[in-house]
Amino acid sequence: MVSGAIFLVKISLAGRRAPAPFGGLDLNHCKNPACGNFGVPETVDRPIRSSGQPAQPGDYVLVAAGKNKPILKCLLCSETFPMRSNRAVHEELTRLMAYLEPSNDPSCNNEDCVLFDVPAPLAGDLYVQFGKTAAGTPRFRCGACLKTFTGIGKAAKRHRMPHKNREVFSLLINKSPFRRMAEVTGLSPQTLYDKLDFIYHQCMWFQGARERPLLEGIKLPKLYLATDRQTLAVNWSNRKDKRNITLQAIATADLKSGYVFGMNLNFDASMNLDEVEAEVHINGDEYLAQPYRRFARLWLRADYAEAVAEAMGRKAIKKSKAKKKAEDALTAKIEAGYDDAEAREDVEEVHLFGPDEALPTTGVEVRDQYTVYAHFLMMERLIGHAPKVRFYMDQDSGFRAAFMSAFHRQIKSRRADGWFVSILKETTVEQKRRAVKNAKKRLHAAMAARPGLTQREVEIEMTLEEMSRMATIGKWGDRWLTHPVPTKAEPDKRLCWLTNIGLLADEGETQADVQRHAAHLFLKGSLHAIDRFFMQTRRRLSLAERAYPSSSTERRMWHGYAAYQPHNLSRALTIYKVAHNYALTDDDGRTPAMKLGLAQAPIPLQDILYYNK
Repeated sequence: MVSGAIFLVKISLAGRRAPAPFGGLDLNHCKNPACGNFGVPETVDRPIRSSGQPAQPGDYVLVAAGKNKPILKCLLCSETFPMRSNRAVHEELTRLMAYLEPSNDPSCNNEDCVLFDVPAPLAGDLYVQFGKTAAGTPRFRCGACLKTFTGIGKAAKRHRMPHKNREVFSLLINKSPFRRMAEVTGLSPQTLYDKLDFIYHQCMWFQGARERPLLEGIKLPKLYLATDRQTLAVNWSNRKDKRNITLQAIATADLKSGYVFGMNLNFDASMNLDEVEAEVHINGDEYLAQPYRRFARLWLRADYAEAVAEAMGRKAIKKSKAKKKAEDALTAKIEAGYDDAEAREDVEEVHLFGPDEALPTTGVEVRDQYTVYAHFLMMERLIGHAPKVRFYMDQDSGFRAAFMSAFHRQIKSRRADGWFVSILKETTVEQKRRAVKNAKKRLHAAMAARPGLTQREVEIEMTLEEMSRMATIGKWGDRWLTHPVPTKAEPDKRLCWLTNIGLLADEGETQADVQRHAAHLFLKGSLHAIDRFFMQTRRRLSLAERAYPSSSTERRMWHGYAAYQPHNLSRALTIYKVAHNYALTDDDGRTPAMKLGLAQAPIPLQDILYYNK
């Protein structure tokens, strides 16, 4: 972006400050659940208030955060928040939910026919089956124009070696690098990539058919979910520019079943950055403040250059605040998270580029916060009708904002709650064992002091004690609780209840019962389900392995088997997620989909491969 460029803010004559609603979305509202503006977008065309008149719901004012990042301030609670383009979020949501669209039924393709593009279920007996093609695909004849058209054929009708598909599928999800897969199968690299595309599309259609009942309101139990993001890298493909491409994948896992929703990568393979930037230059998008741009969800090259400079500035801020001493390592980690968020111009945008990172050479990288918003909106559409929905999220300001926007109706009606969960993961095995041993000692002592109570009842009492001494951390006054019963996977764990506006008491419940229910929800807090899935992704996909330093003097990070094209990584992540949910069983012989009620038995890989739309 040209230095010194003037950025324009679009403020309509009607008085609208935030970007206009789009596709039923209006996400620019206060994210404070205790505020009267929570979930309430700005009111436009309101008469000018006289001086001293109290603010009303829908009252916001525009303030500045950076030269191209205006923010809104809530006039009821004084909270400020960055704005998002509703159109851009809608575009990203459409991209993420495309797999849930019903598959296309055969229809007449004669544009001059009255039945043109009318699907078979609506045409009824006006479409007549008219034999098959040489490949075995059903052929139909239109009763209106007498033209013929084909239906949907076999999934692998163009494959010369369809018997290799299952072998490639199995090798892919068992961490075989592509060169080893070529050796084992005898297939050429190009054929392998073609089969990767085929397997990906079959997995998309299969999971779409299985998850579509969620959109239709299939009955669900109370859900307890864990959300986090995973950083993944794509190797450089140009020897003259050895910078990696770093992408973010957000996913949500059900704590009980282990079923994973999403695994959404902030990358759009359907777009071309050169074409986008050409259009940006023509329409002047580059001179608009970021929330008002036509391509607000995409990273442009000029934005990337600015992001690198901002990231370097944030490193300096981190070093200056590193001298602060907390009581323990986990408290220091939580405080650092708040400091980092406060230092950003956009408090919600977590990932910013470093000097060793680059934009993709094919496709377009999506701003991670637009993918995060779209992910939570997709979750709301899939499981928002559940009787209760509880999200346990990694400490991430972007997660907080997106969850509050997507589930604000359920939060107001006390059907949804959100927690931050912070875990000290950088510990040795011996430290984890010691932490669990000490926790067991505390639990046994508490049980001895409360004879007659079950272990769960004692854990509730211990949590109630912790609730009475929660620590306030960060500028937003968040209160954090120390989990009294750590595990080896999560040896030191703190939780912050983000939607603590009170639980609704059921008939006959006392306030003490409500407090015990709150303690129960604190106890259930965990990120284990999503952390376990991310770990399995690393172990089972060669394209997702961790990096190691290169042998050069620059010590750049090299990913031995990582992808060279982001779209191959995106496809592999989806393929593994589908296999994890439907095909791979736990020790009890059940898959996550079986536990959630989306399948009755493990699905063989070949049934996913040859699923017909």
